[in-house]
Amino acid sequence: MTNVIFDLSNMFFRSLFIVGGYGAKNYSFDNQSEIDQLMRKVSTDVSFIIRQLNPSRVIFALDSRSWRKEISIDENDGYKANREKSGMINWDNVFNTMREFGEILNSNGFIVTKIDNAEADDIITLWRDKLLFDQSQHVIIVSADEDVRQLVSFFPYEPGKMVFSTVYNPFSTGKNATKRLFVPDHFNDWIEKLDGGDIFNRAIDVDKEDFKKLRDNEKVSIEEVNGEYIAMRKIFCGDDGDNVPAIYSWLSDKGKTVRITESKFQKIIDYIGAKDYLDLVDKAPMIYDQITEMAGHTPSFRNMIDRLNRQIKLVVLSRYVFPQEINDKFDEQVNEQLQRPTVHPQNWNMNSILEGTRYVRNNSGSEASIFKEIDRLNTQLF
Repeated sequence: MTNVIFDLSNMFFRSLFIVGGYGAKNYSFDNQSEIDQLMRKVSTDVSFIIRQLNPSRVIFALDSRSWRKEISIDENDGYKANREKSGMINWDNVFNTMREFGEILNSNGFIVTKIDNAEADDIITLWRDKLLFDQSQHVIIVSADEDVRQLVSFFPYEPGKMVFSTVYNPFSTGKNATKRLFVPDHFNDWIEKLDGGDIFNRAIDVDKEDFKKLRDNEKVSIEEVNGEYIAMRKIFCGDDGDNVPAIYSWLSDKGKTVRITESKFQKIIDYIGAKDYLDLVDKAPMIYDQITEMAGHTPSFRNMIDRLNRQIKLVVLSRYVFPQEINDKFDEQVNEQLQRPTVHPQNWNMNSILEGTRYVRNNSGSEASIFKEIDRLNTQLF
């Protein structure tokens, strides 16, 4: 069984900028026509990907204000504080439209999960763990965000049988760009391996065949990555997109800022022999010595364990890192959500998703105003 998990916030903002012509159209999304275009675009994109991936279950994860914003970062203004929103866009309308889309998806039988203080990536992580390790089912995460690639993994649930967690980036940009499926070790061997039985009685692995179709018919590039390596690299090198600094930066003799880069990170990892982020705290003294040697001086921070724990909280996706109340809220609702009927992916398109809403009605004077809808949404907690 294959589950598809959408980072809905990531999908929505991609559609937002495409509809707005990447700024060329000067869309502000403060009128009904532009809101309608956005809703139809994201519905079209989502339904196309559902048909393309052919899953048995579809889940959408939505952002809330992140708990990571409460983590103090001495080197800058804080987690994601570097993100500036365009002043010309009516963001209240955009966010309310995204909430409304979540309601529409929920009414169509899809699983939509939002938890206070949790980012979509946190929710995706919890769903990945539940489905991959507890249910022994395949997971495809749909997102262009590199952060979730650390969730690429595999699980051998029985001798000779595996399930995989993969990340699908459906957005291809630039000349000769391709859509990419990020997979773990063993995936390419698994997809090529013939299933057991003789040629006449061999069972067909439907999930495997769907992955093959994605690779062969949809021209999706398969790229092998190491999720544990990605997580550790972010701990040491930081993440400029999320305003997470490197584990240490310093000024050179010429006054130039120097930081832990990927090559320096690789040298540290090779020296300490760490396989995943759980190894790092025990090896804190060795890491401190390596950073001291690279910088040519004693780092300005004294407690290597505290610095490691800060970085881990900022970049690692794991229920062992998340605040317990987020894990508890997820656990309270997950079994009920799993009881929802499986979807029939080939039945979905823009019209079927938006059926019964104003977005597929004939535009007439009786059409409800987006602003009336916003008033309604403001009184509800999605």
